[in-house]
Amino acid sequence: MANDHPPVKTRGEIYEGIAFQLCKVATVAILAGRFVIPVASGLCALFYVLAYVNGKRDTRCILKYPLLIAAFYLLVAIVSLVWILR
Repeated sequence: MANDHPPVKTRGEIYEGIAFQLCKVATVAILAGRFVIPVASGLCALFYVLAYVNGKRDTRCILKYPLLIAAFYLLVAIVSLVWILR
């Protein structure tokens, strides 16, 4: 019989996971420069819509629902882009 429990992560693996998430954020910031907020939030909205379209109806995010999150981050992208370009 297979073990149904997920493997327990070490403290080092947990910290590496956090570091990896921040590495992704930093990479987008380096590539996007001053447009990091509209680019990151726009991509976030896009991928939450794609997740919803492909059957994902909930998330680990505090807002819980992919379309609600997508709407929020689309608004952030638009407002931040307008603010940058004015």
